[in-house]
Amino acid sequence: MKRSLLTLIILMVACFAFAQRFDIEAFSDTTKYGWKDYSDRSLYRQDFLERQELLHIYEMEANSMWDALIKSAVVPGWGQFTNKAPTKGSIFLASELALVGVSLYFYDRSLYYYDKYMNATQVEDIENYYNLALAPRQYSMLFLGSAALVWAYNIFDVIQVTGEHNARVWERLMEKHRSSRVNFTANGVEVRF
Repeated sequence: MKRSLLTLIILMVACFAFAQRFDIEAFSDTTKYGWKDYSDRSLYRQDFLERQELLHIYEMEANSMWDALIKSAVVPGWGQFTNKAPTKGSIFLASELALVGVSLYFYDRSLYYYDKYMNATQVEDIENYYNLALAPRQYSMLFLGSAALVWAYNIFDVIQVTGEHNARVWERLMEKHRSSRVNFTANGVEVRF
């Protein structure tokens, strides 16, 4: 008990000894933010409040990164469709379906020859069917691996597409807000002259 109390006292004394002096003048210097006087500070505050109000609208219109990731993980291209990039979504979906389809075709061919291999009774037939089953199986694995690469790139791409879409939404909101004279905000109606 005495040892832990002594350690605590030593730590507190060390903290106070090595503590830095708080510089209130550096803290309150408004020129570090680019404000030369109170009107600059007021303009910044007004701009900040306008952006904060726009964020409420942005939250409703922007797409969630996690939703797009989950959608694209389940169905390749779905996240791109959600983010208004239907061409990319179509390409990812079509290429994924084609690669998986071709992989399944070669896997089916491999199973066909493998069944013949299992039912063969002659040594020459056994060797022949085994060799015939190997090539389609390798092609099946090759196309399945390619499908996995397309799926992984789809996940990477949906992150970029979602960011671009959300940036476009924000720019559109800012432009609409700047150009309109009457705005409906969370606090009521705002009219600019």
